[in-house]
Amino acid sequence: MEMFLPAILSDLLGRSVSFLVQRCLQQGSAEDSVQQLRLALLRVGVTVEEAEGRRITNQAMLRQLDALREAMYGGHYMLDALTCGRGHADDDDAPAPAPCRLSSVLSRLNPAKRLCFGAAEVRRVVDRLGCMIADMKEFVVFLKGYPRVCRQPYSAHLLLERSMFGRQKEMEQIVGFLLRQGEAEGGAGVLPVVGPARVGKSTLVEHVCHDDRVRIHFSSILLMSGDDLEDDEKLSDPGDHGLIKHHGRASHPHNKGSLVIVELAGDEVPDEAIWRRLRSSAFCKGGVTKIIVTSRSEAAQRLGTERALRLKVLSPEAYWHYFKTLAFGGANPEDHPGLVAIAMDICAEEKGSFIGGNIACSLLRANPDARSWRSVLRNMREYTEKHRHLFGKHPHDLLRKNRHVYLWRLARTSKVFVSYGCYQARPAQEDAPRMTLQEVLSGRPAPSGRFEALAWRSQIPPCYSYLMSCSVQTPVVPRVLARKKSSRLVV
Repeated sequence: MEMFLPAILSDLLGRSVSFLVQRCLQQGSAEDSVQQLRLALLRVGVTVEEAEGRRITNQAMLRQLDALREAMYGGHYMLDALTCGRGHADDDDAPAPAPCRLSSVLSRLNPAKRLCFGAAEVRRVVDRLGCMIADMKEFVVFLKGYPRVCRQPYSAHLLLERSMFGRQKEMEQIVGFLLRQGEAEGGAGVLPVVGPARVGKSTLVEHVCHDDRVRIHFSSILLMSGDDLEDDEKLSDPGDHGLIKHHGRASHPHNKGSLVIVELAGDEVPDEAIWRRLRSSAFCKGGVTKIIVTSRSEAAQRLGTERALRLKVLSPEAYWHYFKTLAFGGANPEDHPGLVAIAMDICAEEKGSFIGGNIACSLLRANPDARSWRSVLRNMREYTEKHRHLFGKHPHDLLRKNRHVYLWRLARTSKVFVSYGCYQARPAQEDAPRMTLQEVLSGRPAPSGRFEALAWRSQIPPCYSYLMSCSVQTPVVPRVLARKKSSRLVV
């Protein structure tokens, strides 16, 4: 036994030294990989920013730019998750989280982020970005031939609030369909645009209608609802009934047709007879005519002569880029790693909602303090868990179906605030309420009874205002509990 003991100790010592050396090399490799990722994102960001400042018309270049932009969003998402704290205390007195040590890069991030990045995966992302940068040589050369787009010197968050985000590829698909020559058999060509409520269907179509290429191609652009399809007078003479949305600038003799936008509310889909009447109506017989249908229902795809374009919520990486830019405003997120960690958790709670994201970001920008941001996160988590416990669904899913939800507030109160649904109104149709939902959430005294609050006013066409119907309620205490409390006071 005395002969084997030194051999065993020697083997254990060798294994320990080997393990320590491997951990040191692993830490150095992780640090190097993250630094390379940061440098690669800088190079990619320069190319993307230069490309977005030019009016590119080549479809292949636009697809290449879209792929580069998505890779950039993914890289920034990974970098923020690695360089910010793995978690943060919900206690208001807790200090802001310090940047994590990359020696623990192989460990798991907090459950809210659900990520597990290792040095090997960081290396894979860096290699992918490097390959894309190397393949961009011809792209950069061709880019110089396109004219620059004149922009006002807005800050990044102001520019983002005034431009459509994340739908450039879908927009080019629709423009390509509209400009394509050749008529569908049996009438006008039809493209259904399908997606859940408030995902950006009307915004996407509105931007298409404002595109110069579309304005030149069609003599008029008409906007119709599901009810308009059943009105014979509107179908025969849409101009007299205010259905013409835009007058185009078509000058070519063959470009005298119309573009018809049909916005279907809810899950309604017109029957075959009504739809045939639309496609055979007077304004669908002259020149090149195309129809775009927007609907929440998958059944709308049967109306199309083209494969339906499905809009989904943004990817977590793209939505985080959007949310971070709005939340920090003119501040540099890299100077506030603790706030970035909290913002990532708040962003995850929003589930890609544009309205919810803008409301949350306005609250965060109003008070850029770690304690305030943690308070917002804590209230949002309680709000989400309450609705999942009561209804089995996330509150954003309930709002998309116009079901009532119980709003959270930063100020503690015994009152219960209920929202009965969210609806949109065009600028010409709405008399905007004086009270905003941000003020309700911040704790401003609300009027008694039922009232309307402005949730968000979009700054981009069609410039919808999103309103919420709310009320303040006093919880009713059961009589049995009231008697027990009174008896305790007597004792």
